[in-house]
Amino acid sequence: MDRKAEEKRKQLHSLTLLEQVKRMKESTQITDVVLVAEGEEFPCHKVVLAAFSPYFKAMFTCGLAECTQREVVLYDISAESVSAILHYMYSADLLLTNHNVQTVALAAYFMQMEDVCNMCQKYMMDHMDASNCVGIYYFANHIGAEDLCDQARKYLYQHFAEVSLQEEILEIEFQQLMALIKSDDLNISREESILDLVIRWVKHSRKTRSEHLIELLKQVRLVLISPSFLVEARKRNTMILCNSECNDMFEEALKTIKLSNHPSLSLRYGMETTDLLLCIGNNSLGIRSRHGSYADASFCYAPVTRKTYFISSPKYGEGLGCVCTGVVTEKNDIIVAGEASAVKMSRQKTRNIEIYRYHQRGNQFWHSLCTTQLRELYALGTIHNDLYVIGGQMKVKNQYLVTNCVEKYSMEQGTWRGTAPLPIPLACHVVVTVKNKLYVLGGWTPQVE
Repeated sequence: MDRKAEEKRKQLHSLTLLEQVKRMKESTQITDVVLVAEGEEFPCHKVVLAAFSPYFKAMFTCGLAECTQREVVLYDISAESVSAILHYMYSADLLLTNHNVQTVALAAYFMQMEDVCNMCQKYMMDHMDASNCVGIYYFANHIGAEDLCDQARKYLYQHFAEVSLQEEILEIEFQQLMALIKSDDLNISREESILDLVIRWVKHSRKTRSEHLIELLKQVRLVLISPSFLVEARKRNTMILCNSECNDMFEEALKTIKLSNHPSLSLRYGMETTDLLLCIGNNSLGIRSRHGSYADASFCYAPVTRKTYFISSPKYGEGLGCVCTGVVTEKNDIIVAGEASAVKMSRQKTRNIEIYRYHQRGNQFWHSLCTTQLRELYALGTIHNDLYVIGGQMKVKNQYLVTNCVEKYSMEQGTWRGTAPLPIPLACHVVVTVKNKLYVLGGWTPQVE
């Protein structure tokens, strides 16, 4: 029997076992234990529970009373989560929704099922948005899921302007809100967003939260708010208007603004940033300089102020010979890719894709990030700290072939690895990132055409 046939036979054997055990559970045949959660009973098999859960394995093999008990009551675990986990044990399908994912994660954590915990965390990362990132952040912090907590915190801070408008943030505790609005790292362009959030949070449960109003307002940088907004906010909210200390704070802020005597308040992250349009030149002629020669066509343009700023070129020195494509990461790192300069290429045995990253701080220059196998007409994409080189045209045995190959580079670990290919070979396409997913647009495939 050849190797493939043997692997197929073993796979069929495993599937048969899984299917038969699942049928026996559904018909409650040979079940030897009943799990009880929230009064709901779940007949099942000890051997299956023990196979997937170290918690149940220890329970059924410890030699204590639990080994012989017919019924096991699970306290503080929802029936819905037990049902989802049992379905996974018997079918390999974990049915997660935005509604049940956190309760399933808690149950899996209790049962010491690391694989289910990881799947729940991945689901929450993939489905994170402005309406749920606050809950995910505090949930992950509660269970000690560091990667998920870090990802949710980054999302929360980066999208705080949108997050602050959601209902979920009104449910957080006083100390949690204090910690948030103290931070300089919130990506907001206007301090009005913070004042509006504080007012909405207090109003959400006014009887229990009014006592925190003054302390919260002390964290709002009132002098960064427009006078008309301050006057209107005080007029519309009696809890501010009728509180002498709050009134004094607003009056002091208005006087300071009028005198243009702002104290040295630090700005929040979003107040120090602006949208820029980048042009990383690739024209051999470039832009004519004052001295008659040509400068490389690399610059950035601010649409709001209509100002143009200088950005050094990745083609200077022994950098890139040409720029083929580029991408900006969620951390605003600028990354471009192309071929090496003629000087650098003369010392290389093989031609590669050269990938450069721009240092935004310090000397503001480009440095070599990594290299990979040469191809043309490819696209770059990025999710978190991973960079993707997607599709393109490669030369194989003196013939040009369009490829579906996708390579992923970890900027944290500095390593390359292959990942799931495109459904079809593709060249001359573009890639965009939306909610941690890569979308490939356009392009052409000669083999199909």
